[in-house]
Amino acid sequence: MGTSELAGFARAHHVAFFDAMTTELPGDYATQEVNHLTLAYFAVAGLSLLRELDRVNKDEIAKWVLCFEVHPEANGDVDNGLFYGFCGSRSTQFPSANVKDPCHNGSHLASTYSALAILKIVGYDLANIDSKALLSSMKNLQQPDGSFMPIHIGAETDLRFVYCAAAICSMLDDWSGMDKLKAEEYILNCQTYDGGFGMVPGSESHGGGTFCAVAALRLMGFIQVDLASNLRESVSIDIHMLLEWCLQRQVTDGGFQGRRNKPSDTCYAFWVGGVLKMIGAYHLIDHCALREFLLTCQSHYGGFTKFPYDGIPDIYHSYYGLAALSLLEEEGLEPLHVELGILATAFSDARGVLVDLQDPGQSRPRHPLPALRGSAMAGVGSAVRRLYLSVYNWVVFFGWAQVLYYAVLALLESGHEAVYAAVERPLQFAQTAAIMEILHGLVGLVRSPVSATLPQIGSRLFLTWGILWSFPETQSHILVTSLVISWSITEIIRYSFFGMKEALGFAPSWLLWLRYSTFMLLYPTGISSEVGLIYIALPYMKASEKYCLRLPNKWNFSFDYLYGSLLAIAVYVPGSPHMFRYMLAQRKKALSKGKTA
Repeated sequence: MGTSELAGFARAHHVAFFDAMTTELPGDYATQEVNHLTLAYFAVAGLSLLRELDRVNKDEIAKWVLCFEVHPEANGDVDNGLFYGFCGSRSTQFPSANVKDPCHNGSHLASTYSALAILKIVGYDLANIDSKALLSSMKNLQQPDGSFMPIHIGAETDLRFVYCAAAICSMLDDWSGMDKLKAEEYILNCQTYDGGFGMVPGSESHGGGTFCAVAALRLMGFIQVDLASNLRESVSIDIHMLLEWCLQRQVTDGGFQGRRNKPSDTCYAFWVGGVLKMIGAYHLIDHCALREFLLTCQSHYGGFTKFPYDGIPDIYHSYYGLAALSLLEEEGLEPLHVELGILATAFSDARGVLVDLQDPGQSRPRHPLPALRGSAMAGVGSAVRRLYLSVYNWVVFFGWAQVLYYAVLALLESGHEAVYAAVERPLQFAQTAAIMEILHGLVGLVRSPVSATLPQIGSRLFLTWGILWSFPETQSHILVTSLVISWSITEIIRYSFFGMKEALGFAPSWLLWLRYSTFMLLYPTGISSEVGLIYIALPYMKASEKYCLRLPNKWNFSFDYLYGSLLAIAVYVPGSPHMFRYMLAQRKKALSKGKTA
């Protein structure tokens, strides 16, 4: 009987296939022994999707998985640079003569993800895992660019392992194991010109890499569900290009290809289809054509092949064939938690309810008392955060509104010489309050990276306190007026924009336009005023030698404020055009989203 002779979804064949895979793998898988946990994940997850998990002894599976967990020998060992997760197999638990590692540890991110996923599926309580050691040591795998090594002795770094780290943190409900902002930055650097994501920055868009990128961003909370129909959502990825790239991957035979000019492949029906599901655009594909394609990849042995009408199925494509059909709501299959690749009923979200991802509008309470408690705590935390940020933004907004009001009043009544005296206190308050934004980034209240926030706020504080307040001779110059007006209008728009976003959940389109358009005038005037005032203050710095440190002194160190200010000017001159071009690109991206929404 050939593959084409199977009529419809051959559920019984697939049950037999996955049942056999949980018992003994074929000999051809011997070379994959180091990935034993991952192979087990495909087998167990496949049975769970088929609603046949009762065929296996779940307690024995949990016990077997736990034997691969690596524990530190002592509490202090957590910080020794090793990763205390799960090994991939028996052989990886023992030292290798080829690895020059005095303390062998074969823990691997992918194996750890597979282990936790299996434990979730069979109902094991992950609270029993030594998550502190796992997450604390996992953080050592994160690289300065935000990517992750899969193992402590070093290996390739790409989006697969960023995804594994995010999934691990999500399943353990603890994000201390990674710097989410760095990880997000790395992911965004992987988005290519055509909208998809390469496995590493600068590489070709790839279906698997795109899934890892979007799923990780979803798990980390950086993008929300139904993004495709709610394009006002504030995200950094180019959702329009991503959507177009994903839709172009469905080809004439109904299947999905992983890259341009490649044949359609069973697994990409899940990898690319899952991305569309996560961004709320799954309804845009041809469901019937995709189902027909997947059915041509069924094997009469059970399971799925990579390409239509291939002879022998493999466990990898068999699982993702089922997962793709689950997204299509095939009868006889359980719904899938797309981001984690496990049964939806195996995962309780942060609100304490089980979400049916086939119908995001529906949810089923599980364990009512914990559910209510979890919901209340999550709701309170979110409400407090939004209340605080709303109050902060509106308080600083009114500070800058005062600055503008007093500046215009003084300008009209007494001329530009009187502007600084009129605005000094509100200006110092409003600008110094921005220090809180650095703290917001450090503690994770906002997504803005500290590396971008610190120089912007630092330069403003330098002008406010290090120039205007420190050298009164500059305070009557006309550049103070242009500086104050440029700053205040910019900040009034910015803080009202974020204040409305936090208080109401949205900002009107006209305010969005102002937020991303007024800089074209105000940025050049503001920057010119900043550089001009620093230059004007240089003679007074030289004459007064204020803030200078001369040798000899007990620190054996000298500092000249004049040269420090000259260095600041040297940074401003080449940096300003670059920043202006960046803001133009951000304007194009933000306003294009607004027009389509």
